[in-house]
Amino acid sequence: MFKRKLTALDYGKEYNPQDENQFRQMIVWLEDMKIRLYPIDGRQHLRDTQNPQWEQALSKYLQDLKFPYNNEMIKDRIAVSDWLIGAAIRFEYGDNVEKFKSISLNAQQNNHTSSNHTDNPLEKIDFASEDFKNGMLQLCQLLQIPTKFNDTTAILRAVSKFITTKLSKEAMEKSQIREEGSGVDFSLEQMPLGFDTGDKIINEAAKVLRLLYIQDLRTLQTKINETIVNVQSFVADPRTDSKLGKIGV
Repeated sequence: MFKRKLTALDYGKEYNPQDENQFRQMIVWLEDMKIRLYPIDGRQHLRDTQNPQWEQALSKYLQDLKFPYNNEMIKDRIAVSDWLIGAAIRFEYGDNVEKFKSISLNAQQNNHTSSNHTDNPLEKIDFASEDFKNGMLQLCQLLQIPTKFNDTTAILRAVSKFITTKLSKEAMEKSQIREEGSGVDFSLEQMPLGFDTGDKIINEAAKVLRLLYIQDLRTLQTKINETIVNVQSFVADPRTDSKLGKIGV
C-alpha cells in the first residue's frame, strides 16, 4: 500500500502497518531520518518502542505535528501511516527543493526530446492542417464515403471503420462467400425507413443504423446456427459398442 511512497523516501524495508513492531520502527525511522521534529536527545520516548507508555509518546508526537484527526483515529495504523509518510515526503521536498526542481526539469526535457524523435509517423501528422483535410476528402471520394460533416476526426473514424469492415482480409473472404451465394443489391434510397423525421440527412442516418442493427442480428443468428450444428454433431451421432450386445437369452 505504501511501497511507492516509502521507496521515494529510501525506506529499504518491508512495511505492514498492521504489524505493530513494523509500525513503531517506521515511526522512529521517519522522525530520525526525514521529519526531525525533535532534537536528537528529545526522541528517546519515541525510540523506546517496547515501553508500555509508547502510545502516549506517539499521541504527543502527532499532536506536536498538528495531526488533524482525533484521538480515536490514532488507533487506525493505516491512517496514521499514510499521514506521517505524506508529511515526511513534504519535509523531504522542503529540504531539497532545488534538487527536485532540477530533476523535474530534466525529466520534462527528456520527454520533450523523446517525443520529438519518435519513430511513429502518425505522431508527426497535423490533423488540423488543410493538407490533411484535403487528403481525407480525396480518400473518402475514392472509397465513396459521404462527407457531410467537417469533423476530420469523425471522417478518419469512418474511413478506419470502412477499411476494417470492407477491405480487411477477413472482410474480403466473407464478401467472396456472399458473392458466390444469392443476394440482391439495392441503394440506400430504395430502403423503406417506416417513418419520416422531416430531415433527409437524419432519415439516411436512421436507415444506416437500421441496416447495422439487421447486420448484427444476422451475425447473431449465424453464430446460433453454428452452435446448433456443433451440438447436433455430438448428440445426433451415437456410437454403438457391439461388444455389449447379446444374442439369445
